[in-house]
Amino acid sequence: MNPGVMSFGPTALPKMMIGFVVRRCAVEVGHQPSPEEFAAWANGGGGSRSLFGRPITVDEARLILRHPGRVVTARSAAPAERFVADDGMPKPAAAGTVISLQTVRAKLKARAQ
Repeated sequence: MNPGVMSFGPTALPKMMIGFVVRRCAVEVGHQPSPEEFAAWANGGGGSRSLFGRPITVDEARLILRHPGRVVTARSAAPAERFVADDGMPKPAAAGTVISLQTVRAKLKARAQ
């Protein structure tokens, strides 16, 4: 046993928005899938392999289609499909650092007089 390997925690599986999975289905069926079509596609079209690890029902497919922005674990997520929590977007300003536009206008107006 190699102790160096055991010292690292398990690597996190990539995450992606469920909408990317729906998009893959839409590409294969040629249009936005109905819940019935999505369930059949995700269940492997009658094959033994299910996309979600088990067969899904039409009701579950309907729920999935209503929430395309939901983030899920996906072993097959392509690099462009992977969800990155910290995307470098500016964070909301801390309390007290936001200045009202009305206040700035009043100061400029007072300065001009």
